[in-house]
Amino acid sequence: MANQELSFDITKLGNQQEKQQYIVSRVGDGGLKAITISVTSNGTPYNITDLTPIFEGVKPDGERIIDTTGGIVLNAKGGIFRYILPQQASTAEGDYQQAFFKLKRGEQTDSTIEVQMRVLKNKVEFGINSESYFTEYQKELERLRKTVEAGIKEINNSADGTKNKVQNLVDTANMLDLQIKSLKSSIGSNQLVTKSELNNQINQLTEQVSDFSSSLITTKQNLTQNIRDLVSKKLDAGVREGVLDNPANITSTGYYYFDSTTQGMPVRNGNNTTGIIQAIMQDDGNGILTILGSGLSIEKYRGQLYDRWKSSLPILLWKGRGQRGNTLELKDKIQNYGQLIIKLVFFTNRLATQFITVPDIGQTVYLNNIGMRALNDEFKNGYLDEISLSVKDERHIQILKTLTSTDNAIATNSDAIITAIYGIY
Repeated sequence: MANQELSFDITKLGNQQEKQQYIVSRVGDGGLKAITISVTSNGTPYNITDLTPIFEGVKPDGERIIDTTGGIVLNAKGGIFRYILPQQASTAEGDYQQAFFKLKRGEQTDSTIEVQMRVLKNKVEFGINSESYFTEYQKELERLRKTVEAGIKEINNSADGTKNKVQNLVDTANMLDLQIKSLKSSIGSNQLVTKSELNNQINQLTEQVSDFSSSLITTKQNLTQNIRDLVSKKLDAGVREGVLDNPANITSTGYYYFDSTTQGMPVRNGNNTTGIIQAIMQDDGNGILTILGSGLSIEKYRGQLYDRWKSSLPILLWKGRGQRGNTLELKDKIQNYGQLIIKLVFFTNRLATQFITVPDIGQTVYLNNIGMRALNDEFKNGYLDEISLSVKDERHIQILKTLTSTDNAIATNSDAIITAIYGIY
């Protein structure tokens, strides 16, 4: 297997980058071209523990490639991984419009600078088609293919059972037909001599025909409902018609559209009032609801929404310029969160961020910052900043004081401010 070595500084600073070679392959190559990448940060090895290497690029013909499976970490603490080019990376002749490596952990990502990649012409082989190649998408297609195959098998099994039921009904119909013919024959040959005997046999036959008709209707209804249930539970069945009135009323798997009229919705980041809820239900009373694109989800348990909507992402509750004496009105109740993330501007730290456990109503919170003071390229004494907050109620926080003190001086008012408050679970 051919191997090529590259090195990148994750800071993307030009003076930290080594001169890179071209990655060169030929149309039709794939699986035997390996690239060993060393990642540094300001010249020291970059720890890539728990990070997934990803290759992304735009091929010469404009098709895209996002490969999450071709990277193998060789030395996590040393920042070294190996990437093996798939065949779809070498399907179009020319220079890549863009190519780079990305390191990902959940929703966190960082990337290298662009790498130059050239695919040489292949005049010998034909029928090598270029197409977009997304490994995550390919895996999802494979999962859907298996889901469809399982659904077809389920339909076949259901159809076999229905076939037996219908055959039984056909046999019953044939028997009834013979009874009717026998009755006509008896009448024709004068074997029935009394009206009561004739009425008795006709009544019995009428009851059997009625039972047969009811069984046939029931079987048809059950088959139709089974098909509807299967279609509605398919993951690609599309968004349900209409606007969802309340997430608590969802009872079946599917996608549901909501807007500003939908009740029971949580506070979300952004200004969008519309969106889609994906529901995965075990039965009509138990399942998981997720607001797509927001990270918010909630469990439905025994017919009720359990606890509260929770998100892996911080929810913006307030943003602005909060000064001493201001009362900040939040978008949601602080009791719906486990912690508050507060962004602040202090004299020696203009980009401060502090996490606090959600306080009780009426409680006073003190946010502090200590910074040094530079004098003639030396550090002397320091600054102490403090912002005090009062929790007025579930949605209002007042900035009581913003103070600063240097050396041994008495604290005085400062221009420290709060710029944003987030809630996180």
